Amino acid sequence: MERETNNRIEELAREKLQGKSYSKIREELRTSGLAEEELRQLIRQVDQRVLMETVEQGDRQRTQQWYRWGLVLAVAGLILSIGYNAGMVLNNLPALAVYSPFLAGILLMFYGRMMLRKKSRPIPRGPGPIRKKRPYK
Repeated sequence: MERETNNRIEELAREKLQGKSYSKIREELRTSGLAEEELRQLIRQVDQRVLMETVEQGDRQRTQQWYRWGLVLAVAGLILSIGYNAGMVLNNLPALAVYSPFLAGILLMFYGRMMLRKKSRPIPRGPGPIRKKRPYK
């Protein structure tokens, strides 16, 4: 019974993430013969799952962006430093100014990976202060 409920919640959350409105989901559940209190509980759990998925998805995308920008900056810095060492570009600048894009790129890559590892740990999250105060109808 518990597993069926979890599967149902996941299915409804997936539908909501694909753009289906809560009113349509509620109508479908009413036609299936669900009691009003069970309906409220199910919608509340679906809302919680949708919020959790949205937050996790945004965090994953942000960490990947940090990593990608770090990679781009590191490659550009590497090309710049190779050109500097070959004597082709920026001969009059100090070495620290030429190597700094490479070092900054490496630091951004480490930061992105650190954020990814930090977010990959399962942390039990509650609904938060805003959702706790929000009345459900």
